[in-house]
Amino acid sequence: MNPDAIPHAFSLFQSGRYPQAEQVCRQALQEAPGEESLTLLLAMSLQAQGQEAEAASLYEAIVRLRPAIAGHWANLALSRRRLGEFAQAEHAYRQALALEPSNTGFLTDYGLLLMDMGRIADARHRFLDAVDLDPGALEARIHASLACFECGDAQRAAALIPPPAAWPQLPDALREELATALMQIGRTGEAESLLAAPGMQQAPSGLLHLAQLYERTNRTGESRTLLEQAMARAGESDRQLRIDLLQLQATLDMRAKDHAAARRSATAALELRPHVQAEANIQFMLATIADKEKDPAKAMAHLERAHAIQFRLAEDVVPEMAHSNAEPLQVASKWLEAGQCGFAADAGPERSPVFIVGFPRSGTTMLEQMLDAHPGYASMDERATLQRCIERMQVQGVEYPYGLDALSAVQVEELRQVYWSEVAKVVELQPGQVLVDKNPLNMLRLPMIARLFPRAKIILALRHPCDVLLSCYMQNFRSPAFMVLCSSLERLARSYVNAMRFWIHHQALLAPDTLVLRYEDTVGDFPAQVQRIADFLGIADSGFLAEFSGHAAAKGYISTPSYSQVVEPVNSRAVGRWQPYARWLQPALPILRPVADHWGYDLSSPPAP
Repeated sequence: MNPDAIPHAFSLFQSGRYPQAEQVCRQALQEAPGEESLTLLLAMSLQAQGQEAEAASLYEAIVRLRPAIAGHWANLALSRRRLGEFAQAEHAYRQALALEPSNTGFLTDYGLLLMDMGRIADARHRFLDAVDLDPGALEARIHASLACFECGDAQRAAALIPPPAAWPQLPDALREELATALMQIGRTGEAESLLAAPGMQQAPSGLLHLAQLYERTNRTGESRTLLEQAMARAGESDRQLRIDLLQLQATLDMRAKDHAAARRSATAALELRPHVQAEANIQFMLATIADKEKDPAKAMAHLERAHAIQFRLAEDVVPEMAHSNAEPLQVASKWLEAGQCGFAADAGPERSPVFIVGFPRSGTTMLEQMLDAHPGYASMDERATLQRCIERMQVQGVEYPYGLDALSAVQVEELRQVYWSEVAKVVELQPGQVLVDKNPLNMLRLPMIARLFPRAKIILALRHPCDVLLSCYMQNFRSPAFMVLCSSLERLARSYVNAMRFWIHHQALLAPDTLVLRYEDTVGDFPAQVQRIADFLGIADSGFLAEFSGHAAAKGYISTPSYSQVVEPVNSRAVGRWQPYARWLQPALPILRPVADHWGYDLSSPPAP
């Protein structure tokens, strides 16, 4: 064998001349069949050209020859993962980690495989294992952040973001992943700066990520332009890129109300066999398209598939919740009694936020954007600020909510400081501005609101229970608890009723200053409801509230799922949306009836056509 063959092939490989490296390796292997370094270089050259099947067979041969080398197992695992042969890939990663358990690269790559398999909780553990071994491992930190967000832990996801000083050294592919992580936690300005940097838009994947950000921040025209450029440059070999491109195309088609085109794109994406989370996303999208096309049976069929996938994902993260009848919204079971509410008589501070609460999908985002449009108010999207206060209280050994009455004035003030320090991380209030704290399920934290801010004004968003249920069931929630909660209409109905009973009980007990706004009234007579809100809050000029959709469009990032709806003018299209789905909702109606009766909502099914 020519002694220069290996260094020559390696030099060609390093310079990106993969076909030439392949040719040199093949010629040399004719003289030295099975030579380890040449076989490895040949496999790497083939892999770089997208010829995964032949590369995998060569890695198999190398592993049989040298099974004690961890790197050979890792190479085989990556090749099998790219082929979609997940079981074989996992076996190979396990072999690699058995030989080198502290290899952060192997742990990170194994985590990526587990993400592809839909085992998000396991993936998060592998990424976090890598971060624990090497806190400076940037790739592990970025993927750990993404996995934590998928598991419903946005706070840890934010903490794992590498410091900006480290970003310039990242390769383009990791910059794209970092931009996604930043976008998920609301740091869209930084994400856009990363993606718009010189050279980042040369590859189709860079164009795609920026197009996704533009769509997410309601710049659909710019998004469409970049998508078309990305699709023109994308090849046929990168299956995941093609899936992502088709998903974004379907989303933009939906926003343009071209439902037939959206269905074609979503169906094409599904035919490419996406990984499980992407499959669930596409099933939700197809359900929405079928709903727009007035085909409830087809919509429900897609939703059943989507929820089956999500339940499998959720049981991996919260198995104890998934396989029991436990209430996913656990705080709803913690009721106070009259003897535990002496604090309700406290005056409290003059400075208080306005809280917007209500069961999800009841119109809270619209109300938030209405107030945010007024210069005297500032919202911060959905944040778990009150939950941080509850956690601090529990760290001090005081059980929530039963220990609220026993807190000293010093302890209560400390909790207020926790609240405002959390707020300061995400919004800078100008002098005189009032904070708008919109988090629907803060309705279940009413005791904490009453303890910290007894003078606070609260707006409760109401909507027909069946419209709420249907909207939640059609929503692609990312929180594992909500995946379980929405896994069936009956389970969802029980959680809705538990939440409403909690609110009704504690509203009577604590008597907060509350305005009840019905969604149907708001979209039915918008000017009248705008005036009710203005009167309740003491707003002299209500014109800002009425012009909220333009303000929301200019704002860019809005964290909630209804980000694309709140930039449109108020309309009543979503009122009575449940009626074509009445037969699927029938088992939930007896569960809903006590609460529906309390709020005066009619559960009668519409007459058959």
